[in-house]
Amino acid sequence: MNRIEFNKYWDLNYPESNPIGHELKGVYPNKWLRIHSLPESKRYAESENEYQIILNRQNKLISELIGENSEVIIVSGQYEIEFTDEISSELSEYGEFEKCRTIELHKIYREEYEDDFFYNVYFRTDKWQRNSQNKLLKDIADDEFRAMFVCPKRNYIIAPYDGGIDIIVDSEKKRNELKVKYKDWLSKREDGM
Repeated sequence: MNRIEFNKYWDLNYPESNPIGHELKGVYPNKWLRIHSLPESKRYAESENEYQIILNRQNKLISELIGENSEVIIVSGQYEIEFTDEISSELSEYGEFEKCRTIELHKIYREEYEDDFFYNVYFRTDKWQRNSQNKLLKDIADDEFRAMFVCPKRNYIIAPYDGGIDIIVDSEKKRNELKVKYKDWLSKREDGM
């Protein structure tokens, strides 16, 4: 999938939102589900055993949702205070990314951002295989990097964060099925956070 195809896919399937992972739960609440990565909703790993729990849960979940060897688009973004076409060297640790769009945050969210505040969106395609993205998942769990996995075949978005995974599926019915299947990994809070 190239830049034009990705932008077209996004705009067709998620027209109400920008490709910014943490915003999606507010835009698609009926298709959203949050899974916690550690028991008792613990946020950060403090041992290798806890990192293994995070990676086991996340790999199991992603593999079950999108399937082994399915095409996945890894999307990441960088906040910038000036417009740039350069790709951040931080991204190179996780493969070859291509820039697909710049979001002028200061124009969309005028009260939240100063003038000239941008969000550059980058992507790369890959085939999902269990444990193939462990470095990326671990860095996200440590809040050192942000990325989400988009599966065009299933029309799912899987957005790991430091503490769990936000999932956007294609229907409220599917979301409710996942709530039952993964009930032991959900928050006890009423709002699902």
